[in-house]
Amino acid sequence: MIKSVDDPISRYLPAFAERRHPYHGRITIKHLLTMTSGLYWNGRIHYHCPMVEQMKNEKDWISYLADVRMAYRPGTHYQYKEWDVILLSAVLGYATNGTSYDFCKKYLYEPLGIKSGEWALGCQHTSYNIALNEPEREQDSDLCARDMAKIGQLFLNKGTYRGKRIVSSDYVTEAVSPGKCNRGYGYMWWIFEREYGCRGFGGQEITVCPEEDVVYVVQATPTSRPKSYPDVYGFLMERI
Repeated sequence: MIKSVDDPISRYLPAFAERRHPYHGRITIKHLLTMTSGLYWNGRIHYHCPMVEQMKNEKDWISYLADVRMAYRPGTHYQYKEWDVILLSAVLGYATNGTSYDFCKKYLYEPLGIKSGEWALGCQHTSYNIALNEPEREQDSDLCARDMAKIGQLFLNKGTYRGKRIVSSDYVTEAVSPGKCNRGYGYMWWIFEREYGCRGFGGQEITVCPEEDVVYVVQATPTSRPKSYPDVYGFLMERI
C-alpha cells in the first residue's frame, strides 16, 4: 500500500500534489515520522493551539494544511507539531482507501488482542481524536495499561508478539534510531540513554528498556499543564 517511508506525501494527498509551495513535493513520509516536514507551527500554550482550532472549522483539513506556509526546507529542522501527525493519518487513510483507525485495528490492534473504540474522523480519510473535543469518543478509544504495554512489548521483541511477526524488525530498528535533526527522536518514539518510549497527553507513557528486558507504562489524569514522571524509571529498576 505504501512502498517506502521515502515516498513523497504528494503521491497520496491531492492537496499537496497541487504544489502550492515548491517544497510540498519534497515532503516525505519519513519527514512526518521524524517531525521534520518544515511546515510552520506555533503551538502556544500546551494543547491550546489557535492554529488547530482554526483547522477544526475547515471542512478539508488537508487542504488547510497545504495552505500553511513552509518555515523550513523538509528534512532540515525538527519541530514537534500536530501537523505531521495529522498528515500521517491522512496519508495512511488515502493509501488504504479507508482511515488510519481501520488500518490500525486490522493490522495492529487485532493481532495484539487490543479492543478500542473508533477514533474520531476529522475529515475524509483522517482520524484524529485530540483536536475534536469529544471526551466520550476519546475515552472510548483510550487504551488500558495492559494494552499500552503490549505495544511496548511488540517493540521490545523487535516486532513480534507471542511468536507472530506483526511489524518488520527493520522498521522497529529504524523507528527507535536517533534522527538526523534530533538525536533524541526517532519515528515518533523518544530516545533516551538506556531506553526509548512514547509520551502522550497528560503524562501517558510507554517505555521500553531493552537492557533490562522491561516495559513499563504510566497512566495519568490529563491537566492543562504538561506532565512527566522521570523518577519512575529509577524507582522501578531499584525494585525489579
